[in-house]
Formats: sequence, C-alpha cells, structure tokens
Amino acid sequence: MKKKFVIYIVGILILLLAFSFLYLQESKADGETHILNEEEQKELVEFNDSLIKEGGFFSLVGEELSKVGYKYQIAGMIYSMNDIRIYVIVPDSEVITDKTQEEINNIYQEMISKHNLNWEAFNIKVVHSDEIE
Repeated sequence: MKKKFVIYIVGILILLLAFSFLYLQESKADGETHILNEEEQKELVEFNDSLIKEGGFFSLVGEELSKVGYKYQIAGMIYSMNDIRIYVIVPDSEVITDKTQEEINNIYQEMISKHNLNWEAFNIKVVHSDEIE
C-alpha cells in the first residue's frame, strides 16, 4: 500500500511537472516575460528528472510523509530551479494546524538538505484542494 501511495504521488507530480513545462516562463522585475532559452530548458528538464526519478527527492519525501502517517496528495510546479511550489493537499474535513504545517516543512527541509537543494527555492503550503493557487 505504501509503495502504491508513493507511485501515486510521483505519478501526479510527473503529470503536473510535465504540464508546467508547457508554460515555462520566468517573470522579471520589470514585468516583462522571459521565455527560457534551449540551454535553460535543458537544465530545467534535467533538474526536474533528478527530482522525480525513482529514489529521487519527491519519492523520498512521499515515503517520509507516509512513515509519519500523512496520506495526503501532493501537487507541484517547477517554474525554475529557484521557484518550486509544492502543495500538500489535505482532505477538506481536516483542520490544517500550525503543527501540521511545521511537521511537513521539517520533512521537506530534511529531504532538501539531504539532496543538497536550495531551501529558499521551495514554497511549501499545506492546503485544502480549493486553496491551490
């Protein structure tokens, strides 16, 4: 069951991340839109692949969340290597507490550190499905 849950999470992330590549854009401070060049796109695809591969960042985070009893869905978008947005989706019937947010952030922070990623690149929110931006 645990492995099936991790596969489900990774599957959702792969679909969402693949969809995000269709709309890869990075906003500049002056409001202009910057389309990634071929080299930037290639780097981002390689970075994405390293995160979603089996035994990679997202599957290990899913395993850690399962170990401590969280059975939530995860959605994410990678806009650039410095802008990764993760939504941990809890059932509408569940109250999101500061403790829940802190525990989940700690798991992500541990995995981010383990994979030598930039913590500041991640924006992690625990939300209900109707709160996804």
